[in-house]
Amino acid sequence: MAGKWKTVGRGVRYRQHPTRKHGKQLDRYYAIRHRIGSRRIEEALGWASEGWTLDKALGELAKLKEAGRTGHGEPTLRAKRAKAAQEREAEAERGRLEKTVEDLWNRYSMEVVAANKPRTAGEKRRMWNKKVKPAIGALKVNSVTGEDAGAIVRASLKLNDKGAIIGGKAEAGNLYRFLHHLFGKALIWGLRSKALGNPLATVDEPKTLRRERLLSARDVGALLGTLAKGPKQGAWHLQIVTAIRAVILSGARIRELLSVRWSDVRRDEMEIHLRDTKTGFSRRPLSTELLMVLDAAGRMPGSAYVFRGIEDPKKPLDYYIVRDTFREVATQAKVKNCTLHTIRHWYATMTANSVSNPRIGMALTGHKSHEAYMRYVHGDKEQAKALANQLASAAVGFEHLPGNVERLPMKRKPKRRARAA
Repeated sequence: MAGKWKTVGRGVRYRQHPTRKHGKQLDRYYAIRHRIGSRRIEEALGWASEGWTLDKALGELAKLKEAGRTGHGEPTLRAKRAKAAQEREAEAERGRLEKTVEDLWNRYSMEVVAANKPRTAGEKRRMWNKKVKPAIGALKVNSVTGEDAGAIVRASLKLNDKGAIIGGKAEAGNLYRFLHHLFGKALIWGLRSKALGNPLATVDEPKTLRRERLLSARDVGALLGTLAKGPKQGAWHLQIVTAIRAVILSGARIRELLSVRWSDVRRDEMEIHLRDTKTGFSRRPLSTELLMVLDAAGRMPGSAYVFRGIEDPKKPLDYYIVRDTFREVATQAKVKNCTLHTIRHWYATMTANSVSNPRIGMALTGHKSHEAYMRYVHGDKEQAKALANQLASAAVGFEHLPGNVERLPMKRKPKRRARAA
């Protein structure tokens, strides 16, 4: 900025902008000079276009000198501005800490839930609207305690007359994880004091027992046999039967299969492409048997989906119709405690027992990590029994081996003589 400084009052001076005007005259930039003890201070104020005038500059200078003489207030503009910035930050901090749980949810909904998959987002909205909002929505985020959060989690548990938990652990576990993540974000975003921590830290996470149900070959055969009778008797729609058979032959999740379009069935590569799985896009091997099942369902002009809707072929087959039908199939096949996801556990166990390289099994099931894959693999009881018999037979055979082998005496090393002193 060109222009020389011009003193216009005791301790106040300015210089003009070379081109920019403020009113009829060139814009002026004001600065002040004063002393604190033996130290001379020179500080900038600002432009006339920003509201600074000679009288205002003189007034500000007088306040600073007064603060320097009395010790009340900040003696420099730099200190004064730093204190104002601290006060603004403290006010903003107080504002953040005064936010309610509903304010927290609004931000969480926009930044987290909006990026979740539709099913996950729907579950979080349901838990918020039905369970969390009525209980603590109006509370300040900073005032929520572990007891408040724990009460929401425990409310889903079902107890018998003796006080033992008989149900609701899955819902309670989902609520625990949702609330833990929600208040974890509150700590990251500064909406809750870090000194208070996460209120879920003092709440025990309800854990459900892992489903150890493993289908046998007889169970799978009974399911397939029952499915084969259904379409002939007119009990179930061919599209539903085809979708269930595809789950058994591929081990894929039913929701992932229902979104498959005919363009995802790559005959030349013998692959089926699943667009939206838990781990994103996934390629799965397409067996000849599975391809025959898909072709048996047939295409319909105007419908892009392999498993098309019954009432509206332009939409995919409804998940809940398939789920409810499978319950009927399992009941007729006399296969107890079996869901469509139980089939996926059976499929993963079969792959693990068939190949030594786990990556081959992961390619079939679509798992990206070995840890996740192994959670689906169960111990086969029949194989365990066969191995137990094999080991026992081997142990019994040990008694026919020769007795203890006589060991040869070891040569002892001669003792070293002590050296003469």
